[in-house]
Amino acid sequence: MTLKAVKQTSPAAASKAERERDMAQAMQDYEDEQCARLANMARLRALRLEKERAESKATSAPRSTKKKKTATVSGSVPLEHRT
Repeated sequence: MTLKAVKQTSPAAASKAERERDMAQAMQDYEDEQCARLANMARLRALRLEKERAESKATSAPRSTKKKKTATVSGSVPLEHRT
């Protein structure tokens, strides 16, 4: 190669290398944003599930403690079923 050919390819090679660096940086930025987005979604999902679980416990707790008691005679037959 002559000196003239090297000078002509040098700017082209430099711009190609710069485009490759830019592309690699853009890909890295995209992956970082995607990772941050997924981490945020996981955090929000965990909070939502915890809130739903707490609400479920709060609404189901009073129902489970309220049992209808029936009076019994001699310990075995409820008053409603006595004839």
